[in-house]
Amino acid sequence: MIYKINNGEVQLGDKVFRNLDIGTLRTFITVVEMAGVTRAANKLHLTQSAVSMQIKRLEDMLGISLLTRNSQGMCPTAEGEQLLSYARRLVSMNDEALGRLLQRDEGGEVRFGVPHDIVEPHVPRILKQFVQTHPHASVRLYSKQSANLLERFRAGKLDVIITTELDTNPGCKNLLERDLVWTGAIHGRAWRQEPLPLAFTRICMFRKPAIAALDTAGISWVNAIDSGNNSYSVAIACAADLAIRADIRGFKAPGMAEVSDTENRLPKLPAYFVNLYVAERAGSGNDKVIRELARLIETAFKVELEKDHENTGNIEV
Repeated sequence: MIYKINNGEVQLGDKVFRNLDIGTLRTFITVVEMAGVTRAANKLHLTQSAVSMQIKRLEDMLGISLLTRNSQGMCPTAEGEQLLSYARRLVSMNDEALGRLLQRDEGGEVRFGVPHDIVEPHVPRILKQFVQTHPHASVRLYSKQSANLLERFRAGKLDVIITTELDTNPGCKNLLERDLVWTGAIHGRAWRQEPLPLAFTRICMFRKPAIAALDTAGISWVNAIDSGNNSYSVAIACAADLAIRADIRGFKAPGMAEVSDTENRLPKLPAYFVNLYVAERAGSGNDKVIRELARLIETAFKVELEKDHENTGNIEV
């Protein structure tokens, strides 16, 4: 006979077990990822008090403190970091199991396009979550320049695309609007060189406005590498501090950081829109998985919008 005692404990015969609640672990992970209770509550569609109570119950059950606060917001303690590793695995296994058991018949294929400039940080997590909850669906990923993606989308060759554009267009959903910023190696010094070394692919949408801004400011520049259209070569050159480039604020490749222009040498760059296009395929067997991938994309970028709103005056509680 099984008796539920309290606080996550269950008795089976003469043995007492403690069970970690998946929902509470998911809340804990979200608080860490969002660096605060308020943002986590918004993402989880819970009240702030409900999130706080879940974290307190988890701490009471384990008898340890899981979170602390620093200048960046809420962050895990040493014990919290240890739990976080297990929590992510447990939640991932839970979602994968439910996906396989509850959505056996939801197959289909989604043709998804995204510019390489904004693959990080969201797209890998979005795709991982999608394949866990829709294990019988497949995703064909295309990473091309926005103009190429739009052309393929309008020709019916792609189902969902994210683009970076100077404006919004009919039929798209605006996910975000942010300035371009200069990016380079972490703690790099290439931005101090004269002439300024640049690394762009020839078809990069950000190349033209970046060069125009430099020319207007009277700053000499030089192509540091001849990468053709190889974005991987550009990323390597910038991460190695051989050159700098322009990216939408908050979207950069691993090993890259926003240039710390302490001397105000570099000119301000224009703002770009991140837009979402979703194909209308009424009656198609792929409709449901297409809409689900689009929903995951919107949810991920909603977090970025919340960060922007907070940076303009909202205060995290």
